[in-house]
Amino acid sequence: MSTPALRGLHSVSRVLKALLDRPQRGERALPLVCLIGQPAAERFSVALARRLADAEPPKVLFARVDAENPPVAEVSAKQRPPLLPLLVEVRDRLAEDRFADQRVRAFPHFRLVDDITRQTRDGGLAGAWRRRRVEPDPARAEAGAAARAALPPWAQFFVALFVAWHRPLRFWLWSRGVWPFGAEPRWLMRQRFALPGHSTGFVGFAERLAAQRDHEEDEQGLWELKKLLVHAFLNDLRTAYGTGTPRLRRFRRTTYPLLLLNNVTEDNAGGELLHLVNDVRKESPAHAPLLVVATMRDHPQWLTKTGMAQPVHRIGDDLDAWVDRPSRKRLLGDGMRVITVDLSPDDDTAVEPIRPRPVPVPARRSFLVPAMVIALAVAVTTGGSWLWPRATGDCLPSPRAGVGVRWVEDARGGECVGFSDNAAQVFGDNERLRAAQRAIFELNGRAEELHAVDPDRPLVSIVYFSELTNPEGELGSADSATEQLTGLLLRQSQDNVPSDHNGPLLRVLIANGGYEMNRAREVTDDFLIPLFRSDPSLMGVVGMGRTVDPVETAIAALGDNGIPVIGTTLTGDTVAARSPMYFQFVPGNRAQAAVVKAYADRSQRPVDVYQQRDIPGDGYLASLRDELAAQVGESSFRYWDGAVSSAKPLCGARIAFYAGRQSGFDGFLDRVLTECAGNLPIILGGDTVARFVAQPDKRDKAGYAGKEILYVSLGGVAVMDNRTCLAPEPPTPPTALCSALRDLRQSTDEDPPAWRALGSLLDKEKVPWIGERVAIAYDSAGLFLHAIRWNLSARTHPTPHTPNRAAISHELLELTCPTTPDAPRGNCYDGASGAIDFRAGRTGDHRPITILRVPDVKNTAEPPTCVLMLPTDPARC
Repeated sequence: MSTPALRGLHSVSRVLKALLDRPQRGERALPLVCLIGQPAAERFSVALARRLADAEPPKVLFARVDAENPPVAEVSAKQRPPLLPLLVEVRDRLAEDRFADQRVRAFPHFRLVDDITRQTRDGGLAGAWRRRRVEPDPARAEAGAAARAALPPWAQFFVALFVAWHRPLRFWLWSRGVWPFGAEPRWLMRQRFALPGHSTGFVGFAERLAAQRDHEEDEQGLWELKKLLVHAFLNDLRTAYGTGTPRLRRFRRTTYPLLLLNNVTEDNAGGELLHLVNDVRKESPAHAPLLVVATMRDHPQWLTKTGMAQPVHRIGDDLDAWVDRPSRKRLLGDGMRVITVDLSPDDDTAVEPIRPRPVPVPARRSFLVPAMVIALAVAVTTGGSWLWPRATGDCLPSPRAGVGVRWVEDARGGECVGFSDNAAQVFGDNERLRAAQRAIFELNGRAEELHAVDPDRPLVSIVYFSELTNPEGELGSADSATEQLTGLLLRQSQDNVPSDHNGPLLRVLIANGGYEMNRAREVTDDFLIPLFRSDPSLMGVVGMGRTVDPVETAIAALGDNGIPVIGTTLTGDTVAARSPMYFQFVPGNRAQAAVVKAYADRSQRPVDVYQQRDIPGDGYLASLRDELAAQVGESSFRYWDGAVSSAKPLCGARIAFYAGRQSGFDGFLDRVLTECAGNLPIILGGDTVARFVAQPDKRDKAGYAGKEILYVSLGGVAVMDNRTCLAPEPPTPPTALCSALRDLRQSTDEDPPAWRALGSLLDKEKVPWIGERVAIAYDSAGLFLHAIRWNLSARTHPTPHTPNRAAISHELLELTCPTTPDAPRGNCYDGASGAIDFRAGRTGDHRPITILRVPDVKNTAEPPTCVLMLPTDPARC
């Protein structure tokens, strides 16, 4: 049966259709619409409701209620009647199943406030909440008792404890708004109506609201309570409609809900509800997604404050004028903010059909479900293999300017290479290594803050380039890198402090060249060289990990681009020829071979050199082999093939010199201790064994207890000068390096968090001496700062510009420690590892080299002692 046309109200239906249509972006301010004049208003409401009800799904969500005949709610003995029964009926209408997906299934905030205002005070509100639903169904109770009886006694005890406490505990968490419970109490205590801030907690506020019902003579308090109910109702609508959020429900609900409020007068519940909605909209800035259309028989008294009602054909103009008004003028003031229309029986226009606008395709379930399935399938088959390793390896691309990373894979697995200057990217999985990086990044932030306060202090940067990751199952160099990062951190801590002398501030970028520095050239070409071109504050690179082909070619590429490099642990004799801007901080393999020969001559024992036979691409091992062959002869070599466990050591009064990489030394040591038990040779390791000495985990073996080893140290001066630095009562005054490390190990709550975290980890080891790599890295950064200070001091006129890295490279070349009073331009750097002078050469061969003794491999608390030092220094060795 077709719906009969109601004529005379075409303009009203057109305006309502426009108001109900929800914008795709933002929200539309919705006025209160009052249609005055019977019987036309009533007939329009009936026809509109019938039109909306008879429409095919999806329907416009609406509720039609009669203000003259409000519903009579069923009230139990423990409850009062609802404070706003008309609003309760509206809630029920909007939740009807006929609206399908458009219905609002739950009004949790309104239900909570409604329950509170209807609650009696007998037994206290909290007790009433705890008693909710505690009277179980008899059949379920009997079945539960039988099931509990079948349990063992200890299980019955825990079940009884759970039954007794889970409901009070849930109420306690819920009433205090503890996440993930208590969303409604949290909202109730944060909204503005009824002054929740005057109560100490939710329970007290709820009891105060319930008590307000007992004082009905307090009209203002009761009105505030009703506004809270309306506010909660509108908030539930906002949640259901996703107002102000990007949630899908925001786009699936394309029309606003409609409330048809019939037979409204000044004195009935309909007039009261209109005033409440108006007041809440004026006092709350949040959008109210509800279009209210009220029909009235007569003109209300408040109409004179708002303006005269317009004839029906003027409703469009009246709406445009209302919308054009500023929001504050629409919402604030004493009068009702409504659009009022006088209806005449002579109006002769049909009601237009109103249907929701189609849901956008991306928000439809028919689109989303297949799209998600397809996306998941694609992610698993393609994207998953790309995303998962990068996410688990902490190597996702970063938009930050100070980070550049790449995930690389080979037959041994994947790793993250690149660079970073902040905690958004931290390399490796070793706890101490990551803590050291975070502490450095923390002091990077301090340097930038100090530079912002005092721009006259130049902010200079260096890159620490080393191997910070390793494939699963492979032994990396985390402990050695941690020592060097600690040295850089200590240098930062002494320079990144407030000062009146305009000294440079130090920022350290950390770059990872991958396991065994195999990706050094790739990282240099793709990350570091472009970084140096874009950042003039970068002075150079320190570190470089190990002497292998990718490192040597990376040094050459950096030199070709005018970038100075200070190798902190490289000893290959051919590296210096790769770049005129390369500076080697430690003695090379020629000096190492010489100190081994000198020790053999002094001890009058033959030397057996143990090394892997095949060493392709390893410049360090090749150089060491050549230099040792020149010193002790090729006949002294004892090669092994494959794993180090295949080595065949010679026992007795001999020197077993390990000339391999650090990763195999523990296997070599185990082999010698097993094969030569009771007739051990002197076990002497090359300079790579210093990494083994720095690894407490590797040394913690029962078989190492009481066993002595010797190793070649490239920073023995620092070890000897600081061997008792961290002892409880050091016999000598601490050096500058020692003082800084003491501050780190003994950090307090006043220190920055990352600094404290690293200090706590280092303090657990209780090692009383300073590792050589701490001092070498400390001096490598100090060397750049020394050159920068010298360069700035030579300027006749101060300049705010950062020193040029080419100028600093020349300052490094001219570093000299004068031996006569008339020597030209002496700018010697006397560091923690000894004096540094590059005028005699860039290879470091003139620097001290030592052989140190570890008296007990397992005991990391006992510092090494000096056995031999070249050149000789009786004061230290």
